[in-house]
Amino acid sequence: MQKKNYTVAGHHITIEAIDIEIEDLLPSFKPFESEDASGPLFTLTIDNSIQPSWRGEKIGVFPCPSAKFEVHRMDNGAYQILVMDDNNIPCAFLQGDAGNKHFDITTRGNESNKRFGLNNAIMVIFTICTAPHKTLLMHSSVVEHEGKAYMFLGASGRGKSTHSDLWVKYIEGSTLINDDNPVLRISDDGTPVLYGSPWSGKRPIYKNVHYPVGGMTAIEQENENRIRKEPIPTAFGILLCSCSTMKFDKKIHLDICATITDILRTTAVHTLSCRPDREAAELSHSTLKQ
Repeated sequence: MQKKNYTVAGHHITIEAIDIEIEDLLPSFKPFESEDASGPLFTLTIDNSIQPSWRGEKIGVFPCPSAKFEVHRMDNGAYQILVMDDNNIPCAFLQGDAGNKHFDITTRGNESNKRFGLNNAIMVIFTICTAPHKTLLMHSSVVEHEGKAYMFLGASGRGKSTHSDLWVKYIEGSTLINDDNPVLRISDDGTPVLYGSPWSGKRPIYKNVHYPVGGMTAIEQENENRIRKEPIPTAFGILLCSCSTMKFDKKIHLDICATITDILRTTAVHTLSCRPDREAAELSHSTLKQ
């Protein structure tokens, strides 16, 4: 059995594999490899000899932008999850224990299917296991500037990546940290900190870095550039829609909501209505840096 330890956003995880090269299926995890094997938040065993067998109650099918998850809850409270691509092709079958400490997974299909299923399954496990630890897996494009992270939020196609690219091009010293799924965690002193992750959408930006959050803004496409600071209820809704949420599990969902509430105690959320131009980048930069 092969075994690898990783650290993502300060959380230690262990991945084991039977007759499989872990790095072949998880190349984006290489920058997060760690020698620290103590107290993993969870352990995942990849075993393609497992034959999926549904048990317990079907909770529902939950679609995401590029994947679907069929979720079952067993009598002991543990979850079974089938990961499908957007063509409803099964790519992975995941089963956890009652304490969400150990998970087994079997992958199916070609190498692309297996990578897709495994990565999406780990994202689900990560969300489940880190929710009690003031951690959110975000849907965001993020740049670093002068030692702080600036998060651009919004649904797919709203222009998050475009706006990040405008910062990199026009705001001197800006660097892209992650282009799809960074991790946001509240530190012990209450500071929201943004971490790079092994998941970054279509662009391979897998950086093992972290910075305190300097600002957050939702992106909307408009014909003129303007920005506004959102009131707390609106800001809460923006962040809730911008992170992975397990609505089928009440405790996890409440933990996520509590973390969002804590973030908003110290950090404002803006909405930038904008064109894809230099003026928009300069407007958001000058506002968020205040």
